[in-house]
Amino acid sequence: MKKIIIFILILCCMPFTMLFGASTELNNPAQPELNPIPISLVSEQEGPQAEEIPKFANPRLKYRGTLLLNSPHPAFGGFSDLLLSDDRKNFLAISDMGFWLKGSLNYTQSGFLEGVERKAEMGQLLNTEGKTFAIKYYADSEALCRAPEYGYLVAFERVHRINRYDSEKTLDLSGKATAIPLPAQLKKVPENGGIETMLLLPDKSIFVLTEGDDSTDQFSEAAILKNGKWTLFRYKRNSAYRPTSAGNLADGRILILERKYQGPGTLGIRFCTVEKDKIRAGATLFPELFCEINLPIPRDNYEGMDIITDNTGTQWIYIISDDNFSPVQRTLLTLFELAKAESD
Repeated sequence: MKKIIIFILILCCMPFTMLFGASTELNNPAQPELNPIPISLVSEQEGPQAEEIPKFANPRLKYRGTLLLNSPHPAFGGFSDLLLSDDRKNFLAISDMGFWLKGSLNYTQSGFLEGVERKAEMGQLLNTEGKTFAIKYYADSEALCRAPEYGYLVAFERVHRINRYDSEKTLDLSGKATAIPLPAQLKKVPENGGIETMLLLPDKSIFVLTEGDDSTDQFSEAAILKNGKWTLFRYKRNSAYRPTSAGNLADGRILILERKYQGPGTLGIRFCTVEKDKIRAGATLFPELFCEINLPIPRDNYEGMDIITDNTGTQWIYIISDDNFSPVQRTLLTLFELAKAESD
């Protein structure tokens, strides 16, 4: 309910600020006059500094900093997934209010996250008719990935669906959407347990994973889309953790970001892995623990992730949190470095 109220307030206040023009009227959602718009973005470093880097059980993994992101724009927040440019200078995030954010990152000479450029862009996702979403129920974008060849895919829950955006610009989601047919199995999942994870695999197929229901030790529906054909399987959840995003590891495995929350003091963030070779129709994937993310690393409701591999074979893992537009939660962007393994 809180998100719905915020969504209505965002849309109602925008005509007064002239940010998105007539498109923000609830009774006449249409193509914004300017989409995206320029916004101001600020950051500050959180957590351990470069000289205080915590150690992980996996010696290849290093913490490379956390940024607390903020903006005065009323639609800022609620970010549910993330993509980085190949050079790691720019990022794209989507929110569960149907907005998207594009910004630029700065690093120290040692590669630690330093801050963001103040100039950023925020846009509204459009539907297949080229109009904005009038209510939160249709705007709940939860997963983002690159599309085969070009463009981007965005998955929505509540009304479960996948839209494709073919903007000619890099890390840009403006323009009219094209619907991707979804199998019945993925449409029947709980309203608030839909597609939370999408990933373009090296073979150009799309890995899709739902969050699932609130029960523990149950299954999440999953699928692979390749050449227009869906292959359905399941993902075995462990404890109260649920999958929220995924990335490609250099060794061929899929890295899964998982989080749990069952009340104050129960927040858990971790990475797990699954083997692509075990994906087949009707199979069940059993994730293996890769690493837990514990204090002093800043933690919040991390929902989005992307992994970039540089020309040295080093992998850079970015995760972003959904603040739920709550005064007690934050938008955090955290970076990890995964050194190349001798066998990679």
